Amino acid sequence: MINKDIVFLNRDFKDSRELLSSISEELLSKGYVKDSFREGIMKREEEYPTAIQAENFSLAIPHTDSEHILKPGIAFVRLNNGCDFKEMCTNEDIKVNMAFVLLVKEKEKQVSLLTKLMGLFSNNDILEKLYKENDPSVIEAMLNREIQ
Repeated sequence: MINKDIVFLNRDFKDSRELLSSISEELLSKGYVKDSFREGIMKREEEYPTAIQAENFSLAIPHTDSEHILKPGIAFVRLNNGCDFKEMCTNEDIKVNMAFVLLVKEKEKQVSLLTKLMGLFSNNDILEKLYKENDPSVIEAMLNREIQ
């Protein structure tokens, strides 16, 4: 599900729109998404914000409809200084440290994946390791182990 070629580390973006636009272009160039992905994910994030405050980290799980996806996966994005996303319950701006961009090709798998991610988000030790690790291969292995 996680592949090191869609692990993006130490990035700087001012807000969710800039992050989603940039990551969409990279995912498009790597063959994971269709041209329509960028517009789809940005519209969905506007309508249904995805930021979550965990114990020590702020996280986001942006996603869009499966019709925009070519290859399933999760793009992991770690930010240097955080970037503004809207919190899913309050719609308030929060600085997100890490984003997990869901590339779900089969709609029926989305709820299961979100459930696994929520479990991961409650494990502060794993989040701490994800925040500090600089080897995409290690992050790939860690996330694949945690969300299988």
